[in-house]
Amino acid sequence: MSTTTKEDIFKAFIEILKTKPFDKITVRDIVEECDINRNTFYYYYSDIYELLEEIFKMEFVEIVPKHSSGFRWLVGFSRMIESSYSNKKIINNICASKSFEYLENYMFKSCRNILSDYMHDMAEGRNIDEAQLEFTISFYQYAIIGTLSEWYRTGMPEPPEQILKQFITVFEGIAPALERAEKNGSANK
Repeated sequence: MSTTTKEDIFKAFIEILKTKPFDKITVRDIVEECDINRNTFYYYYSDIYELLEEIFKMEFVEIVPKHSSGFRWLVGFSRMIESSYSNKKIINNICASKSFEYLENYMFKSCRNILSDYMHDMAEGRNIDEAQLEFTISFYQYAIIGTLSEWYRTGMPEPPEQILKQFITVFEGIAPALERAEKNGSANK
């Protein structure tokens, strides 16, 4: 069993996902597209959900490097948004399925990591209560994923540049939020 077989399975799944909602794709569709047997598919993947998760991992791991300092978070979100937009058919077919929650959950975790690194770096050396910092991270995490989920569900009508511009505006509010958290923490002592 060569690695090219695994790549073939992956590519076939991507191609099918461009034309069919995720919930309608079967292992049979994939093995027929690859001209392999079911056992070969199961040698590489336990089920279609594992294959879907591999897509998310590939996209998010490659496009989301460590974003803790400067505007590297912007590069990560920019790549995520642009990648989503360039794979619009695939995203639409995931959104059209009951399995959209898998994509949301994966984005949720990735976003949490980016925000946590970024905000912990911004909070370093400041007197900010950890509970308040975690609340701020969660607040932005829900806002970002909610916005992206809505953008996905509505078919991504705005271009990526517009969405990114809106995120930049929102992110500009993080520093003042942390400053207020520090002042409120100092005032409560």
